[in-house]
Amino acid sequence: MMENVTPRDLARLFDSTHQLLKLYYQKQKWSQIYPLLSNLAERYYLIYQACPKGMQAQLSLYVPNHGYTTNLVVNQCVIACILCRSLNYSQAISEQIISCCLANYLCVQTQSNKLAACEKLTLQDKKLWQNRHQLAAKLLQSSGPHTLSIQHLLARLNKYKQALLSAPKIMIYDGATTLVALANIIAMNTTYREPGGHISIHKALADIYLRTPNEFAQNAIKALIAHIGPYIPASEVNYAERILIYLTTDEQGRHILVDASRPEKVRWHRIKANLSILDKQRTCKDTRLLYTVWFSENINFTEPPPINQQRRQQYLALISDLKVSKEYSYRGLNKLLSPYPELITQLTIAAKPYNKEQQRAKDLRHCLSMVGYDNAPAIIQKVLFQRLVATTTHPLFQHISKRLENMVRIIQALFKHSDSVQFEHVSLPLYAYVLYLCEYQATSLSRKTIFEQAEEHVISPPLACLFGVNHLDQAPLTEYLNQLIGDNVWTQHLLASEQHKKQQLTINEKHWIAIKLFTYYVFQPKALFSSWQEQIIFDSLSAAGWDSKANFYAYLKNCEFADNF
Repeated sequence: MMENVTPRDLARLFDSTHQLLKLYYQKQKWSQIYPLLSNLAERYYLIYQACPKGMQAQLSLYVPNHGYTTNLVVNQCVIACILCRSLNYSQAISEQIISCCLANYLCVQTQSNKLAACEKLTLQDKKLWQNRHQLAAKLLQSSGPHTLSIQHLLARLNKYKQALLSAPKIMIYDGATTLVALANIIAMNTTYREPGGHISIHKALADIYLRTPNEFAQNAIKALIAHIGPYIPASEVNYAERILIYLTTDEQGRHILVDASRPEKVRWHRIKANLSILDKQRTCKDTRLLYTVWFSENINFTEPPPINQQRRQQYLALISDLKVSKEYSYRGLNKLLSPYPELITQLTIAAKPYNKEQQRAKDLRHCLSMVGYDNAPAIIQKVLFQRLVATTTHPLFQHISKRLENMVRIIQALFKHSDSVQFEHVSLPLYAYVLYLCEYQATSLSRKTIFEQAEEHVISPPLACLFGVNHLDQAPLTEYLNQLIGDNVWTQHLLASEQHKKQQLTINEKHWIAIKLFTYYVFQPKALFSSWQEQIIFDSLSAAGWDSKANFYAYLKNCEFADNF
């Protein structure tokens, strides 16, 4: 959190955004673009956390000193901040999305200003405009491989903008790019233009909600509206035959309005009434409305942390407290779980595979009698992990959760014939691993599966490659998994499978490599594996009680795998 945010910090966002856009025209300063862009994205994020109403107010107020494109980019970044906050995205993901918004007009400030003023573009202008995202990506490329995620967002942006506004439906899958495209469409429709044609933000949201066939975008718009409410800060209000400015609504439902018509003093009002608001963006030179008024003690910005965050911490603590190797009684487990009725409900469903009729249990005692007290800790931990995954917020959440559940089904299939291995026990480190990726590799996750069949590979690529992460530092991953579920032997087998050479692998480490290979096969049935990978598949299936690869693959084809969008 940014401490002691001031009106000057808010004003500097405009100045810094304006300076960033000018750097394209100063070739000797190109090396400074990415560090400045990265720093600016962080400031947007932190200032929004500290002063959300002051940031939202920028959507109502156009600063003429900075021109159209700067105002457009500021608006787009503010909308990105609102979207990310309303969807509870992490700082890393939010800054990645804001960074892409800042890079969107990096090379075309002049051309964008011309278009807004209805001026004709030259042939050179048109070429620049058409290739603006490729040019921006090329500029960022010179700063190194850490800009790749933003480059990928930029490369998809035009296609995603078209898909959001087109019918019939065009399939698009990347949530982060969808949000950047959405922020750009809304900003372009609402940013003030002298010739006119811009609309209010609520009208822009309604228009795109009705027009887009994309469900992810529709859900994001609903979250945004729920977050900002019916009135945009700094909107004009016609009240008692006076033009007042709406700031916010307090906990008692009273609207806080100000009269800024006199330069010497701002007058404050609190009223309870339905407001007639004009929320189209308008020009404003009054620095009190632009920056100062939002830091008054009359406005309380404190917001409680999301309930999901509190519950996640409780679940993580419970996972650490619950040891799979410990003997538990009904009384002990009931004491642990009674504060979490939602977990007990999920446990009654998780017990279904443990009876021939596939019936859910009636209550916790019935559940424990069905699954057995030895199996219970691992099943409880699995339910906890499933709840944690369900409360994870990420632009690719649907893809990540479906792939994870499909991998759990593969583990269940692999150990179908084994009486000595409980499949939930094996799957627990997989859940923990994916949670680690969501928390610490959030901006690297993608739908791409990074997999190499090279014969010379002597160490299996990490499980992270199935979630698009091509480089992973093993030390923090090991520390995270050991801290969370270090008492689970399959955690150690998983970690060792990514560090030991093929000649040193134990059978349980081979199982983990085989699980990765089977996952790859399910989504790429024509995959070709190297001879040592095929040997690992043979060893794993034999040890798990399968008589042939053909039979196992035939069984997998009958498993109900989720569509991996």
